[in-house]
Amino acid sequence: MLRLLCHWRPILQPFYDTANLTTTGLTGWARNKESGCPNADDLNRPPPVRIPELGLLVKYGTQVTRTEMDTQCFIRQRLQGTVDVPEVVSWVEDNNQGFIYMTLIDAPTLAECWNNLTEFERQSICHELHDMVQKWRELGQEPEEAYIDRSDLCGPWVGSDAVQMFQEACYIGLADDSPIIFTHGDLVPCNILITEGENPRVAAIIDWAQAGWYPCYWEWCKAKWVMIPQDDMDRAAQEIWKQTYLPLVIDPLSETDIYHPWFYFALSNI
Repeated sequence: MLRLLCHWRPILQPFYDTANLTTTGLTGWARNKESGCPNADDLNRPPPVRIPELGLLVKYGTQVTRTEMDTQCFIRQRLQGTVDVPEVVSWVEDNNQGFIYMTLIDAPTLAECWNNLTEFERQSICHELHDMVQKWRELGQEPEEAYIDRSDLCGPWVGSDAVQMFQEACYIGLADDSPIIFTHGDLVPCNILITEGENPRVAAIIDWAQAGWYPCYWEWCKAKWVMIPQDDMDRAAQEIWKQTYLPLVIDPLSETDIYHPWFYFALSNI
C-alpha cells in the first residue's frame, strides 16, 4: 500500500500492558462467538470486537495487516483535527492473525442512522465529509517520486509513467495523465461514524485497509461501485446515497469517460 511508510513508522504509546493484548484479543474472539455472529469463525476478517470496559475496539484476522495499522496512524498524525480517526493503541501478531487495538468510538455508522436523518442533516454531513476527503487528497507523496502500490494487483508502479504502467497492467482504458492522489478506497456509509443526538456530525472515518496512492479517479469510482450488505443499509437507500449524496462528498466524474472504463476493470478484478 504505502511506500511512504517505509520511511515513517508510528511510535505507539504503551497505554495498555501489551503482554496481555493478545489474551484480550482472544477474549474478544470468544465474545464474537458467544454473540452468535455468523462470521465469528471467519479467520480472515471477522467482525471487530468492542471491549467497552477497556475503551477498546479490536480489529483482527489474517487479512488485517501492519500496513493498515500504519496507514491509520499516518492519517491520524497528519490530519488530526480535520479528519477524525480512532487512535491506534498497539499492534500484535499471533497465529498468522493481525490485531489492531484502537480506541473505541461509541458511535453508530451513517448506514445505521441514514433513514432517521433529516434532509438538512444528510446534506450537512455530506459537506463535512467533502472537506475531509479534500484534506487527504491534498496529502503529498513521500518520497517525491510518483508511485502506485496495489499489492493485490502486483505492482508497485514507480516513476513518471506510474499511472500508465498501472492502467496497462490492470487493463483500464483511461488516459494516463491522471494525478496520483491519496485515497481511502472504501468510503461507504458503514465506514463513517456519526454522533448521536441533535446536529449529528462525523465522529470518525474507519477501515483504512484499502487506502493508498491511486489515480485521482479511484475514490469516486470505488465509492460509486461498492454495494454494502443490505443488513447494513437497504438497496434503495444505497442507490439514493450514490445518486444524490455521494456527489456532495466526492467531486463527481464523467459516467461515460471515466466510470464506465473503470467499471469494466472492476467487474473482472475486484
